[in-house]
Amino acid sequence: MSTIIRLPQMMRDAEIRAGSFDEATATVEVIWTTGAIGRRVTWQDGEFDEELVVDTRSVRLDRLNAGAPLLDTHSKLSLADVLGSVVPGTARLEGGKGLARVQLSNSPDAVDRNTKIKEGVVRNISVGYRIHAVEKKERAGQVALHRVIDWEPWELSAVPVPFDAGAQFRNGENASNLFVCRVYADPEMIIANQRLRREMRLRSYGMGCR
Repeated sequence: MSTIIRLPQMMRDAEIRAGSFDEATATVEVIWTTGAIGRRVTWQDGEFDEELVVDTRSVRLDRLNAGAPLLDTHSKLSLADVLGSVVPGTARLEGGKGLARVQLSNSPDAVDRNTKIKEGVVRNISVGYRIHAVEKKERAGQVALHRVIDWEPWELSAVPVPFDAGAQFRNGENASNLFVCRVYADPEMIIANQRLRREMRLRSYGMGCR
């Protein structure tokens, strides 16, 4: 059984590969995901663990390989926020990690920020992504696990501080920034919820349950 919900663009920490800057091409290698489990909190689901599944069936690489932008802290307000772009065709999955090569801009309005990346002063990269499908699984004595089985990286961003996943959702998210996501529920949880609703309905009729 599945349901359709709407989610905003999500974000996760990534990293610049130390010493990978190529002066001749002004490019640098980045690891944009390791698929690690991260803790999140939403108004809808409360606290849960999110796991990004990293394989060719789950990750859509088309947008990255078409030259997705490298932004300044996920800002999309102006062209000055673009620090570079993914080199087309370099986004790939290797050993459970997402890798790509990014070309840094030499334009005057980006030089200062990109110099910090070249020097290794700025090492933190965050990936913005859209979730298309997720499997929810309840775990005894633990928070629920949400396995993201279909997702699409949209952009990479240089950030001064690693992103706090627990602060991802905010009340009153603009509907135009929300995307459709299919949620696959744990079958055992569906049966348990149906049983609970049936028992509550019987109690409301004064019939109790045996």
